[in-house]
Amino acid sequence: MRYLLAGILTLALFSDAVGQTASPPSPELSRRALRKQDREVCTTKAVQENVARRNRAEFLRYCMADRQGKRRAAIRR
Repeated sequence: MRYLLAGILTLALFSDAVGQTASPPSPELSRRALRKQDREVCTTKAVQENVARRNRAEFLRYCMADRQGKRRAAIRR
């Protein structure tokens, strides 16, 4: 009986803690989703522009930074 009550109490506390730590759904894309979208767009752009594989990482870094900068500038307006 004691273990049953302890188990119920643990589940109740755990479910309450999980409910408090969960973030509310955001209407806009999350940072991770935006980063993934940027990576896909920039990778496609790199392939279209025939960027060599050895230079692709640098190209992706600059492309993604440029897209993020444009997004931040649009938010500031």
